[in-house]
Amino acid sequence: MNQERSALSAAPASANRSRSARLAGRRFRQLFSVTVAVLVLLVAGLAMANFSQGPRLASAEINLDAAVTRGNARLLLTANQPLAEVQAGQVAVSPATEVSARVADRALTVEFAGILRYNTVYTVTVTDVASITQDATATLEYEFTTPDVDIYALQRDSRVDDAGAKRPDTVRRTTLQGRGDGDIVFSAPRIQQYVALENHLAAVTLAEDDTATLEVVSFGGGDNVQVPVPGAGVIENLAASPSKTLIAYTFTSAPETAGRRYDRTPFVYDLTESSGLPAEVTGVDGLPMTVMDLRFVPDSTSLVVQNAGQTLFLIDMLGDAVLTPLGEHDEMRGFVPGTRALVVADPDQGSTIDLADGAVTTLDLAPSLLEASAYPGKLVLLTEQGRYARLFLQETGDSNQLTYLIAVTDAADSSVAFTPASDASRVRDFCVSPNGQYLAVETIPAAGLGDDYPTLPAFSGMTTTLVDLDRGTSSRSVSGFLPDWCG
Repeated sequence: MNQERSALSAAPASANRSRSARLAGRRFRQLFSVTVAVLVLLVAGLAMANFSQGPRLASAEINLDAAVTRGNARLLLTANQPLAEVQAGQVAVSPATEVSARVADRALTVEFAGILRYNTVYTVTVTDVASITQDATATLEYEFTTPDVDIYALQRDSRVDDAGAKRPDTVRRTTLQGRGDGDIVFSAPRIQQYVALENHLAAVTLAEDDTATLEVVSFGGGDNVQVPVPGAGVIENLAASPSKTLIAYTFTSAPETAGRRYDRTPFVYDLTESSGLPAEVTGVDGLPMTVMDLRFVPDSTSLVVQNAGQTLFLIDMLGDAVLTPLGEHDEMRGFVPGTRALVVADPDQGSTIDLADGAVTTLDLAPSLLEASAYPGKLVLLTEQGRYARLFLQETGDSNQLTYLIAVTDAADSSVAFTPASDASRVRDFCVSPNGQYLAVETIPAAGLGDDYPTLPAFSGMTTTLVDLDRGTSSRSVSGFLPDWCG
């Protein structure tokens, strides 16, 4: 009886468990089906949303250091899908900058005209960007900040210390955003001039008898390297191609030199050359050459020299070294910022030489507002469109006093960009920054005393003021002269 009762009670329990299992399985299948359906709907919805949103920005690239040193910087915007063509009118840049645009698959390249400003936040906005696969459009936006820039200046010191020895001259380095005169990167008893490279500084120093030595200093530390020269003499026209580690200069032998005499003979020194020896730059048929001036083509290994007959030659110092004549001109005035257009001057006109094809373009400059009332001096071309800065000397009520002014002029406007803080101060020289944004103006105070250096003499208390050409402000100055922009 007990066994029968146990068997009868076990049967309903087993049936109940089977029913529960069937119900659980049914609920699982229903839940799974619902979940799959929801996921399908979500995926479809996301796909539709993605299809209707248009392209999105996946990444962006720009060489910021190159953007403030070389023209035509490129911003590469990569989207998440292939793009339809984009017109320049769809691209807006703040601050306003002329650009062009082109598309290749998912890549949109925005190319800037000219060089960008230092220490500036740029916002690039591209509107109505469409994919080649659907009609939905979107706006792509990217923001970047350009870097600061190093500023160098030479400070000469004619004072003596407690032991009666002359205090050393120094080259200091700071930045636009920095304060004060910066850090000393080189010092010597008498520094004639210097040029700054990316990782080095080259300086001409003078002995007590005024003979010159050329030294190279590494910013990474280590001993100074003395560049071999052909004996006692004078080194002038020091120039550099900073990114190419090349230095150029002319050497003139001292009067008492025996043997070969060098007369403003050009040399080029390659910091990476294993021999450690400079190379003489020779003229036609390999004959020695005397030069009046020399300059490196920006961001290149090519050198432009002007010989004693005023003929200009273009020479690739690391190439075939063939001399390409550029014609006869009275004066070289440097390069238009951000270009390889060489500015030259003759008695009756100025012009530019395109070093890509040798084409000469005569300058037709608009008159300055000071032209009728002041004496014109040095002129610096700021753009290929004819914008220029010019130094003027204007008479004051005191017949023995002249006021120094720098005016900036283009086809639409002319205005005074700089006047010294004191009417008694004088402008020694000025130049434009490599990106065309600033003028560097050297001023001599009324009480400045000459230092009697035989080459590139200067004055005590000199100051270099940086003038923002677009904003018309001069809120930054450093002690000293010969900023590296003017090298």
